[in-house]
Parts: sequence; structure tokens; C-alpha cells
Amino acid sequence: MKLAIRIALGLSLVWLIYFAKAHVAFRFYPVAMNLIFFFLFALSLFRTPLVEIFARRMGERLDARGIVYCRKVTLAWVVFLFLNTSVSLATVFLSRELWAIYNGCVSYVLMGLMFAVEFFVRRRVRHD
Repeated sequence: MKLAIRIALGLSLVWLIYFAKAHVAFRFYPVAMNLIFFFLFALSLFRTPLVEIFARRMGERLDARGIVYCRKVTLAWVVFLFLNTSVSLATVFLSRELWAIYNGCVSYVLMGLMFAVEFFVRRRVRHD
């Protein structure tokens, strides 16, 4: 991500925390984090998908089928992160308890399930 975008995001968060009520600004943190990861994964689809980069850094040798698989997994993460960002944003305007339950527990369980499902699918695809 370009330096100007990082600075703009950082200043936006500082502005939000400074001018908004602290507890409301705090609730936007999961939204901002999900949104940043959403954009990182989504933008990588126009270049080398992030999952492919991760796989190569782990020493994987990818053939054409592996590259297509990495693109599909990256797209799956984009969809997941979009939905997770949307729900996180919705919880900002709900009760503090519901916000805490979703952003402090449910979203992490869903992310863990996403990792687990992808792990088992990858193992199955590799053995085919």
C-alpha cells in the first residue's frame, strides 16, 4: 500500500478517536482492520493474489492448477472479509454487549473456521 494511503488511514483513525466519543471510536477498530485486510486481499486479485504469495513464501511449488486455487482462496477471503466488515460495522450501532460478542468472539471463531475449511480443502485438492 502506498505511503500516502497509509498516512491518510492513520490520520483518519486519529481524527475519529479525537473528535468522536472515545467509546464509539473504539468500536470502529475491528471495522477498520477488516476493511484494511479486505482491500489488501481484493487489490491483490489484480496482481499476484496474496494467498499465492503466502504459499510461495512457505516453499510451495505451484503449477497452473495451484495458482488458480490460490486465486480462488484469495477471492473467498475477499468475500469473507467483506461480510465480516459489514457485520462489524452493523454492530457498532447495536448494544455494547452485541458488539463485544461479535467482534470479540464470533468473528474470531468464523475466521478460525475459514482457516480450517481452507486447510482441509487444500489437503484434499493436493491429493487429487
